[in-house]
Amino acid sequence: MRTEDFANLVACETEASRLWEASTSWLEEMGFDRVLHLDINGAGKVAVQTTLGRAFETYYQDERLERHDPFLTYCLRTPDPLGTGVDYIDDYSYLSAAEKSVIYTASETGYRAGFSCVVRMGPTVCEAWNVGSTLARAEIEAIRRERGHEIRLGLLALRGRLGAPASTLLGQLTARERACLDRLSSGLRTKAIAHDLGLAPVTVELHLRNARTKLGAATRDQALALYRSLMSASEGSHL
Repeated sequence: MRTEDFANLVACETEASRLWEASTSWLEEMGFDRVLHLDINGAGKVAVQTTLGRAFETYYQDERLERHDPFLTYCLRTPDPLGTGVDYIDDYSYLSAAEKSVIYTASETGYRAGFSCVVRMGPTVCEAWNVGSTLARAEIEAIRRERGHEIRLGLLALRGRLGAPASTLLGQLTARERACLDRLSSGLRTKAIAHDLGLAPVTVELHLRNARTKLGAATRDQALALYRSLMSASEGSHL
């Protein structure tokens, strides 16, 4: 899948399973065929999606590998990408035996080298990707130099959208935030929205910014497009 096609799909698709399929296909064409997506909710529960195979996912859950996963311990502390996989293991002398064991377990699926991409950091929630490959470290680093920024932007566009249905995402928005988005969708500008709702323009801007953050959108236009798609999906689910 070309990046242009991927971007067009992300702009309008709301079904999490289709977004996951599109994102992993897009990454695989760039050489990243061993991918993990981690979403940590406010209760500290870790939800993991991978292309490493069902056997790995089951083993990860059954053995509670999240207790020793170095990705959770170190990579989620910084928005800067860190090298991951068995080809990088000697770079991190501070890893414990249990942490190294998790890396070696992943290597049994063919995972050699990759990098972290944290797309959401907060006091109670976190979302990140472990973008990995069966390719060697040198090959992965060459791809990262050429397309790393492109990959990060693409994954940022998926923030908060791989696990939550439309009703859940819409439920995060307050009545005021939805009212502002509704009027923005109808073509009103900030001052007109403020006049219509009896609010100060700065308050409207605050509501729109908060809505954008909750929807995981990088821009106001992206938030509006996502909101329209979510509204359409939500209305369709009640037909």
